[in-house]
Amino acid sequence: MRVFYGLIITAVILMIGACALKAYKKEGALARVVFLYELGAFICGIIFLVYTYVPGTTITVLCKGLIMASFDWLLILLMYYTQYYTGMFKGIVGVKVFMIAYSLLETVAFLINTWTRWIFDITYISDDQIIVQFAKGNVLGRLHYVFAYGIMLLLILSYIVMVERMSRFYRFRYFAILILLLAASLLDIMTTWSDSIYDMSMAAFGIMSILIYYLTYRYVPNELIENTFSLIIRDMNSGIICFDNAGRCIYCNGIVKEMYSITDNINEVEHNYASWLHTQTEHDNKKFRQTISVGDERRSIDISYNRVYDDKHNFICDYFIFNDRTEAVELLEYEKFRATHDNLTGLLNKEQFYEETANVVRNDRNHTYCLVCSNIKDFKLVNELFGIEKGDEIIKMQAGLIKASSESGYICGRIQNDRFAVCMPKDSFKNEIMQNSIVSMQDRFNNASFKIRVVVGVYDIEDVDEPVSNMCDKAFIASETIKNNYETNIAYYDDKLLKRTLEERRVISEFEGAIEKKEFKMFLQPQVNTHGKAYGAEALVRWQHPERGLLSPFFFIDILETTGLIYKLDMYMWECAAAKLSEWKKKGDTVHYISVNISTKDFYLIDVYEVITSIVKKYDIEPKMLKLEITETALMSDLKKNMEVIKSLRDYGFKIEIDDFGSGYSSLNMLKDISADVLKIDMAFLRATENEVKGQDILETIISLGGKLGMEVITEGVETDKQLIMLTEMGCHIFQGYYFSKPIPVEEFEQKYMNE
Repeated sequence: MRVFYGLIITAVILMIGACALKAYKKEGALARVVFLYELGAFICGIIFLVYTYVPGTTITVLCKGLIMASFDWLLILLMYYTQYYTGMFKGIVGVKVFMIAYSLLETVAFLINTWTRWIFDITYISDDQIIVQFAKGNVLGRLHYVFAYGIMLLLILSYIVMVERMSRFYRFRYFAILILLLAASLLDIMTTWSDSIYDMSMAAFGIMSILIYYLTYRYVPNELIENTFSLIIRDMNSGIICFDNAGRCIYCNGIVKEMYSITDNINEVEHNYASWLHTQTEHDNKKFRQTISVGDERRSIDISYNRVYDDKHNFICDYFIFNDRTEAVELLEYEKFRATHDNLTGLLNKEQFYEETANVVRNDRNHTYCLVCSNIKDFKLVNELFGIEKGDEIIKMQAGLIKASSESGYICGRIQNDRFAVCMPKDSFKNEIMQNSIVSMQDRFNNASFKIRVVVGVYDIEDVDEPVSNMCDKAFIASETIKNNYETNIAYYDDKLLKRTLEERRVISEFEGAIEKKEFKMFLQPQVNTHGKAYGAEALVRWQHPERGLLSPFFFIDILETTGLIYKLDMYMWECAAAKLSEWKKKGDTVHYISVNISTKDFYLIDVYEVITSIVKKYDIEPKMLKLEITETALMSDLKKNMEVIKSLRDYGFKIEIDDFGSGYSSLNMLKDISADVLKIDMAFLRATENEVKGQDILETIISLGGKLGMEVITEGVETDKQLIMLTEMGCHIFQGYYFSKPIPVEEFEQKYMNE
């Protein structure tokens, strides 16, 4: 019995020491309390071992006193542990201070008792039996038991309360300590009234010390783990399904069941899992995305597959985690759509159209492609007349028609404003079908107050490595060539158009510099009488190009008209003419005039009245010496507004010439509404008619009408003596044409006509 008891106590002490060491290595306030408690239990166990197995009355009395004192300290430490473990005893600071002070006093008293025996003494009966005799009249021994059992009772009651309060998952922790505490208390009471030296309460307290460490740091109930994870998995947003090593479904939460419409019969799930597993060559963790149908919706599911092994790499189970990423995927697709598509029409935007077209034409070697680009003539006018909303409506209608007429393999995009582009196989493009589509498009847009015109440019793609932006530019260039040609809506880009385009770009790029360097020269074509005497001249421009020599207006006027740069050239020529008239005035010549042209776009782009009157003031010349030629077409572009400008100029003193009279369709009607000083008739009027006699009659009538209206009549384009005689007989007395002189430099004009 003695050896067996000793082995048990020694084993318990060693385990308590191990627990104390492990608690010492942990962090936190609870760890410090556990360490102190385990250390106290370890010290108490050592003292008890000495008390039991080391002979000698003095040693036994000393150890007995220390056991009684250490028992107080152990209970106090247990109370502190209970405070951290249960939250109780936090509000009794004064009581704790008293308990510590009393324990210190009792410890000192028991130490003194070793030599004085004033509290108790011990008498040996045998090695296994002793008698503890308390001194008469000394109450300290009795107070020790009152104090110790009072703390024990308090602890027992606190654990009873905790057992009652706690969830069933945690109840075992408190219940185990409570049972051991009750057992230790009963054993201690029994030992107190027994003569046996073997104190079984020490074994109970030792086991309780080991249990406290285990319950604090090691013990987690399996049911708690299962239920906790079950609650977490149930409430999380992810779906989870788990299969054991035999392929049986051991867990499936509600999210997975809802996603895949799984009923309580999971045979199909297990079959699908087995089929999927059979297709896998490797069983490493992996992630993939799956699209499923849930009712009428398509859902995007991210699936994570994981295989679990034990520490010996034995296969335990497979589990899948399902996350519904539909909203994120849809948001990503929406953002991608916004980045690659036009917001108004839903067609590809310019950058994406370029990218997709480049990919198709470069990678598809089985087809040749063409670009079909459309735009609406004068679309800005639609926005100005009807507002941006109406303009957007037309743009969306046009996009809808493009989508409706597009076939599989077509790439459609909105390039800019009213400009659209379609890339299609060349053999799919049919001119007649395209023409019908254009007519249909125009019919849908047109109304009683406004008609639009859609023009289309077609570019056959031959060089697949050419930038798509260049391809589109060429198709749009082709469409621009027919904006004023109402006989067709479709134009094709070819080498001739390329040459013209390059020429246009060259003219545009060199124009500003040519103005600054004064490369544009004023030539004069005299306006003379029958005998060749000059009254004045018309100013005509030539470009003295540093590389290409002298260029006639044929090479640049139309380009400047189209691009709107013509107003700058006109202002330049007005300035040249005024400067020359000022020079003539200073030399005493106030007879010869110079006529200058006002283009149609001048009325839109500048204040014609302000500019011309400022030039006259600048050079101090008579307004009548700078005659202003305006074409009938220019006047008719905005008749009311332009008539007001002409009237203001005429009131200022300028002579107004109507150039190319008879070339339009409203000439006679215009004469009654506008006051002009000169009518200019081009001999091309006669050449344009098939009935020469009728044309001559009309010409004679116009000359006669001009005279009756008090207007001078100048005929230009006179080339033969016969024409001169005929015009003279009709009553015309001022002529301009190659019969008399071609346009010549100013110096030559001065020498030939101003020295007469």
